[in-house]
Amino acid sequence: MNPPGRKRTSVRDVAAAAHTSVATVSRVLNNTGYFAKATRASVLKAAEDLNYQPSLRAKGLRQKRSNTIGLLIPNLLNAYYTALADAISQLITKSGYQLLLSSTRDDPALEQSTLRQLIGHDIDGLLWVPTVGDRKTVNMLLTQNIPCVSIVRRVDGDRLDTIIFEDLAGSYAAVQYLIQLGHKRIGFIGGDINYNSNNDRWLGYRKAMQEAGLPVEEPLIKVGTVRDTWGSVATDDLLSMQEPPTAIFAASNAVMPGVMKTLLQHEVEVPNEMSLICFDDLDWFTFSNPSISAISISHRRIAESAVALLLQRIENSDEGKRPPVLMKISFELLLRKSAVAPRTCAPHWK
Repeated sequence: MNPPGRKRTSVRDVAAAAHTSVATVSRVLNNTGYFAKATRASVLKAAEDLNYQPSLRAKGLRQKRSNTIGLLIPNLLNAYYTALADAISQLITKSGYQLLLSSTRDDPALEQSTLRQLIGHDIDGLLWVPTVGDRKTVNMLLTQNIPCVSIVRRVDGDRLDTIIFEDLAGSYAAVQYLIQLGHKRIGFIGGDINYNSNNDRWLGYRKAMQEAGLPVEEPLIKVGTVRDTWGSVATDDLLSMQEPPTAIFAASNAVMPGVMKTLLQHEVEVPNEMSLICFDDLDWFTFSNPSISAISISHRRIAESAVALLLQRIENSDEGKRPPVLMKISFELLLRKSAVAPRTCAPHWK
């Protein structure tokens, strides 16, 4: 290893140690052209002794490509986004690219700053869960000619390749299932409906209630910025109602810890006193007591679709002429033990 302060080992250093030319070292290390076996052995030994590592930046400049993909997500503490980032990282690495991962915490200023930094790193492409997918931001990305795929959320005018979930249909299916069990008062806890994914889940809830002829009562709907305490605050509000709901639809896995914690604090028994279903499925839902019904949306499928589409755009120059793609990933309703017919007696916590 080089001592602190010493410059990075170069091809010239390897050539000097192997007593050969820079051109020969380049041919050996790139395994191109002619070179003698003895020369190859000498070059490889010199490179190993000097701990030589090729400059990917220099290689990228020669190839006019950085072999780097940017990934921008809202929150690394959200289990779904963590799993999504891990799946994307594996797929990107297998394809010969490096991943630059950043989290925006859904902060518009931080998002803008991070986007500029990623562009400054000359990324070959971007996978992005937008916080502000407005026209100005989209224009900035388009003028940089960087292939970009918006995932989970849509941008203004769908002017970028976009892969999202069937949020409205999935939410509708979850609420419809609760209605079929006999529930008429169903609480909704979701994220900020300024984001289209959250808005579509809210619309799915309203559609299911309206089609069943049930009133959409605004006090039963809790939407806001999903933070650590939001699930707790929203659930506490629902339980404090004069006539609390008999079921809760949690429209994001991020609110579930708070929902479960508050139900436990009030000694509300799931499902006999409160039925529960969640949009997003997490591993611990299966061994929770009771196990939790959920709308399952595959992070692996969206990762595979997004990476495949992005690499297609990067590696085929003709792809830039094609219009943006909008793709929706389907869901599965997983029925477990957290939802049953509604309680028939007054809630004990009142």
